[in-house]
Amino acid sequence: MKGNVYGFTLVELLLASVAAAMIMVAIYSVFEHAIHLRDSATQRIHDSRQRERAAALIRNDLRNALVSGGVLASVVEGDSAGTGGMNSGFPGYLKFTTTTGKDTEDDLYGDVQQVEYYIVQDTGTTGLTNSDFSTTPSATDTTGTGVGGNLVRAVTRDLLETVQPQPDEQPILPNVQSMQVAFYDGTNWQSSWSYNTADSATSGSGGATTTGSNGSSTVETLPVAIRVDIQQAPARDNDPAPPPLEIMVPWTTQPFSSPAPAPSASP
Repeated sequence: MKGNVYGFTLVELLLASVAAAMIMVAIYSVFEHAIHLRDSATQRIHDSRQRERAAALIRNDLRNALVSGGVLASVVEGDSAGTGGMNSGFPGYLKFTTTTGKDTEDDLYGDVQQVEYYIVQDTGTTGLTNSDFSTTPSATDTTGTGVGGNLVRAVTRDLLETVQPQPDEQPILPNVQSMQVAFYDGTNWQSSWSYNTADSATSGSGGATTTGSNGSSTVETLPVAIRVDIQQAPARDNDPAPPPLEIMVPWTTQPFSSPAPAPSASP
């Protein structure tokens, strides 16, 4: 006598398949959400490190600034509204000489170099694109120039050339809308500063020209402190704008040397 054989009915198989599919959808949803959270966290860490690196570069250059008081290393220029002749469409420009240069196997120039900070378009003659930063900004800024530009650090190593070579533009921060530069003269913050002892030696006048909320005046000292405020656009749609990045460095030194005083008349 044969025993009874029991199996699953079609309805039971269908119910089991539906239950398995629902479990798989739930697992996939949790997995997808976890992947999204991981990617978001990775991107936030990447953006934060970019901002920290850019701030460290600017702060290090300012802390190691060199102003000779003569013809070489004689310029300190900055303007919150100007572009330093770059015509990039983005406000903000800063130029000075610093001792942060590092030699490589191919370049032997010493540690003194001239650095310029300004913002360039995402694409154009500079050849800089957002692919240099592994990000794809898509938000529109409030300056009327489209997406934020790329903040670059332009370095000139050979300062003794009669005709200055094209500076080496190093992109350091994407999605930048503006770079506000302020100079503290000991009493007020000025929105621009132009110090050039080489021109002063040529023209016979001394000091620098500052232009700010208190008008223009001629001074004979360097700024007491320099502050750089960088505003970025959101890197992606629906992201909030990053907070302003502020770098402030006090300058407690004066030019390394001063023009020799005029000889006194013989009795």
